[in-house]
Amino acid sequence: MKILRALFFVFFTFNLFGSEIVMTHAFDGFLEEKFSEIVEEFNQDSNHNKIKLKQVKDYKVAYEEGMKEHHEGKGPHILQVYEVATLSMMLEEEAYVPVGDLLNKYQSRFDPDVYIDVVRKFYSAPNGKMLSLPWNASTGVLFYNKTAFKKAGLNPEKPPETWPELEKMGEKLHKAGFYGYTTAWPAAYHLEHVSCWHDIPYATHRNGFDGIQARLECNHDGQKFHIQKVAEWSKKGVFSYSGRYTEEPERRFAKGECAILMQGANRLPLLQRNCDFEIGVGFMPYWPHLTEKPHSLNIGGSSFWVLKGFSDEEYETIAAFFTHLSSVSVQKKWHQSTGYLPLTNEAYFESKKEGFYENHRAAEIAVLEVLGSQPTDHTWGIRLGNYIEVRDILIDYLEKAFSGELSAEKALNQGVVEGNKLLETFEKESSTAHLNK
Repeated sequence: MKILRALFFVFFTFNLFGSEIVMTHAFDGFLEEKFSEIVEEFNQDSNHNKIKLKQVKDYKVAYEEGMKEHHEGKGPHILQVYEVATLSMMLEEEAYVPVGDLLNKYQSRFDPDVYIDVVRKFYSAPNGKMLSLPWNASTGVLFYNKTAFKKAGLNPEKPPETWPELEKMGEKLHKAGFYGYTTAWPAAYHLEHVSCWHDIPYATHRNGFDGIQARLECNHDGQKFHIQKVAEWSKKGVFSYSGRYTEEPERRFAKGECAILMQGANRLPLLQRNCDFEIGVGFMPYWPHLTEKPHSLNIGGSSFWVLKGFSDEEYETIAAFFTHLSSVSVQKKWHQSTGYLPLTNEAYFESKKEGFYENHRAAEIAVLEVLGSQPTDHTWGIRLGNYIEVRDILIDYLEKAFSGELSAEKALNQGVVEGNKLLETFEKESSTAHLNK
């Protein structure tokens, strides 16, 4: 079963009584520095003074090779998995120790309810048991160029709240020499976020949370309406497509080409380094004719999975480390320094009480978006098998709609059909794998 395409990871090792605890993660640069500080704090704790961290620099390995080495008894102990592969990993029951079981055994203080709802829900089984430890979670916000707003005669302190407002602002921005807006990750911002924000079904079986039989249905009228509008805006300069990933959209925003960027709140520290203008922030827009008020947004990011096959001493140390990661002080530090979501309710409330959000509006907007209104079956997020490949197919068809090659209706209808073929394959392979165990 395909779990995750090749990604690159940095290996950290904890020396424990002569053995090593190995964890993989994909942080680099600023994020690697901040995460290393958190790990070092754990190592310096007097309760763990026999544990030392060794970072093996320049040693990178793809995910599949890491799993292969695990099956060969070489590690790793802890594996970072991106949210799009969560369902696939959940089905590998013989490969991992549920984090809820681990922490209940070695850390009696563990309480899954300390985590904010959307995070806990996404990384838990249907019975509520948390399977992996969430870590770097984020959601989308709206960034805008205040200088561009001034040049276009717009109020630089008032970002658009709705899509109709953004359309009007985008037209003025285009007349002033800018593209209205661009986004990273087109499937995430134009389908997943739109669906959750407006409480529109994305897939059957509660967007995949209820099992591997789920199929795409992200071709409802609301989704078609939005994609058709984006296609119209592409012709008018209100929207400008910047590719599938993060670099080009962020570059174009930083260079002043596009006045509005929709991207994860955690990207603000990097954007501030690259932009020579003041950046404003706002909530993701919504369509008033589709919902009276926005609901809540799904998260992106990753979690840490604990693999099987190690000693009690090693698992006890891993449990202590995960408890350290979940502490209020560590959660606040990670959240406040990186812009990622605080994963516990207390870390958010403590940050607010300290006044952190008075000068860090983007960080709180992201929290408020995922807390949202009363969650529904369609606002927890999307948890589907083979989803990296499924998402690529959807993007193929979104690009056809944005370019005018296909209507929004045809693009989404065909994307759903093609994507569901992969979901059918995933269900068959998963069922066969379980029968053969």
